[in-house]
Amino acid sequence: MTRPLFTPVSVKVLKALPELAEIRREWEIWPGNRDSDMDSFLTFLGSNLGTVRPHVVVVYRAGRPDAILVGRIDLSYIACRLGYLRLNLPAKILCFVYGALRGNASEENCALIVSSVLQSLAEGEADVAYMNFLKQDSDIYRLVTQKPTLLCRDYIRLVQPHFAATLPTSAEEFYRSLSSGARWQAKSKQRKLIRDFAGDVRVRCFREVAELEMMMQDLEQVAKKSYQRGLGVGFSDGPVLRSQLRLKAERGWLRGYILYVNGRPSAFWVGDVNGGTFGSDYLAFDADLGKYSPGMFLLYKVIEGFCECSGEMVTAVDFATGHAQYKQLLSNQVWSEASVYIYAPSLKGIGLNLIRTLVVGVDQTVKRALARTNLLRKAKKAWRDHMRPREAVHVDA
Repeated sequence: MTRPLFTPVSVKVLKALPELAEIRREWEIWPGNRDSDMDSFLTFLGSNLGTVRPHVVVVYRAGRPDAILVGRIDLSYIACRLGYLRLNLPAKILCFVYGALRGNASEENCALIVSSVLQSLAEGEADVAYMNFLKQDSDIYRLVTQKPTLLCRDYIRLVQPHFAATLPTSAEEFYRSLSSGARWQAKSKQRKLIRDFAGDVRVRCFREVAELEMMMQDLEQVAKKSYQRGLGVGFSDGPVLRSQLRLKAERGWLRGYILYVNGRPSAFWVGDVNGGTFGSDYLAFDADLGKYSPGMFLLYKVIEGFCECSGEMVTAVDFATGHAQYKQLLSNQVWSEASVYIYAPSLKGIGLNLIRTLVVGVDQTVKRALARTNLLRKAKKAWRDHMRPREAVHVDA
């Protein structure tokens, strides 16, 4: 029997919803992050007013899907920050979601996918492509940083640590994994909170569709007074978020943990369960109770429950991308990720690259100078205090 010398390979961009249905079977089989789950992606497409259409790059081998890169085209803007000041540059963006690459992530498949993205930009389908936090040791990261021409390449890549933790099989073992100082502080503040409020301290987990409205109201009670709200980040009630949370509740993924002290919502931790991993999305606490560290109280209690099973079978926590003190304390895994832009070979695309490079470059230079003089943390704290209203609430970071 004669075997073929090579497997036929082709690349196609799916731009319409009926086309996506054709690859549902493979898409659902391939593991990946919840953001690139097919139904999560479709839910976002249907609720985000700025989305024009899907843009899913598919590599076919022998006529069957072998890998995909999940994206969409948005009428949006590139956000450039100078400190906490923000400049929004309007653009048509080819946006690839977090964990966009599913299936066979071989170097050859990644090269085919990146070439397709570059071709779409050259044909004027978007002003810029955005790759949402790629692992720095991945083939696709290397390719998207090296294949674009010099004028279209991203020179200001924002690198962030990604924290995660594999959990032990008991709460006792979890606490033993902490430093002695952290362990003592955790137990001390837990006892103090329970003692000072006469035991009126409880944690409730929201996961059902019928519970969504109550959960959203209680989350808002905490989030509305946070400095993050002033900056336009963090938890914010809206149709896109509600549709996403509803889907998670319908699928049994949602976990919304809220700490109540004296009957008042005082901290929350919201995420989802995916393949035995709890993925963290939103975390905040009531600053009026700051001396008790209610955010950490909630984190510890939820993780205790995971370690002792409590019917969850969660064996790991993904604390997501971004630096925070609590992530360093609780994580036993960390890797580097970076978001990458690829600019279209057009006047607008190259102009966007120039402006963003200048603004973000100045921002990073100033931050490095402040860090060397130990003023960066003081500057951040001063700005957050300025943005935080009275009776503030802020993320436990």
